[in-house]
Amino acid sequence: MVEEKTFKENINKVKKNYNLSYYEVLQRYMFERILERISLSKYRDNFVLKGGLLLSAIFGIDNRTTKDMDTTIKGIDIDKDKMINVLNEILSIDINDSVKFEIENVNNIRKTDKYGGNKYHIIGKVFNISVNLEIDISTGDSIIPKELKYKYKSLFDNKYFYISSYNIETLLSEKIETVLRRGIFNSRMKDYYDIYFFLTKLKNEINFDILKKSINNTFKIRESFDYLNDYNIILNNIRNNDKIHNLWKSYSKKNEYSKNISFDDIIDILIDFINELSLELVV
Repeated sequence: MVEEKTFKENINKVKKNYNLSYYEVLQRYMFERILERISLSKYRDNFVLKGGLLLSAIFGIDNRTTKDMDTTIKGIDIDKDKMINVLNEILSIDINDSVKFEIENVNNIRKTDKYGGNKYHIIGKVFNISVNLEIDISTGDSIIPKELKYKYKSLFDNKYFYISSYNIETLLSEKIETVLRRGIFNSRMKDYYDIYFFLTKLKNEINFDILKKSINNTFKIRESFDYLNDYNIILNNIRNNDKIHNLWKSYSKKNEYSKNISFDDIIDILIDFINELSLELVV
């Protein structure tokens, strides 16, 4: 059983090492406790991690923070009541960490999506501390060629555990599709930052054959090939939009890891990258 003194020492150590807020570290601690429970459950292959928490693990928490956890579900029903039962079963697994979880409420997050999905608001409790958590659970996503087993290293000890996750090619494909489809109406500056990080820091780790297939697959499923065809026009419209630039300035001020990145550079890098791929994409 984790003692309160050890817990607080671990939290403060991570806070200091990564220059994070106390609450950011607490959230990460709780998300790790949930992931470890998933990895030990009979549902370990049904939950596929994606989104900000996975990106933070890949990039490093000093390069990407997140406030929620996103998963896609395979092989089981995501009906709200059934999923509450599944989550309660997972969250009740005892791993001697002194943490208890409680599902507070559930909201629909994909009302217009044929597959559906829900946001689960969860409270994590350890000693006299309560932490609010959000987990988005959806289905219908397609991963090319398939999900992988990600070796997750805890920030708080030397523990490793394996979780099913997106590959980086699918992560990047979905980010590019989102940026092009939403255009100037996309207020999520983290999408631009994530693309920039992939294309400047992790480009050598990308399998381009898989990426091309993944991009084609993502745009096909989302019926958004027209946006891919018009990528140059769309990205230059985004570049010339004052509102987007102001949003980026605000994002950069809040997130130390993005403060020296020029928004114009992000757009240039993305245009050049799609130019590299475009001759081999089915558009």
